[in-house]
Amino acid sequence: MGDLLKKGLLDQVAEQNRAYISSLRLVPHLKWAALRSLYCWKKKEQFPLTEWSEAVSYLLGCEVRFESYDEIEKSLKPFSLEME
Repeated sequence: MGDLLKKGLLDQVAEQNRAYISSLRLVPHLKWAALRSLYCWKKKEQFPLTEWSEAVSYLLGCEVRFESYDEIEKSLKPFSLEME
């Protein structure tokens, strides 16, 4: 039962951005906001690397695979800048 209550990474990012998960991928400004949210995530280790890989792959529409939490930080750094 506890697993049902645990929200996934994309669920939490969607909630943070007040959007549906599908909108995060389809609406450009929401996509960039979601990627920025992922970059700024404080405790990246609370989610497995596979979930990070799946989340970023979903948002970008191409396969991304992370081997370490440092790699997540480096890969998402370009999205940390405000893009208006």
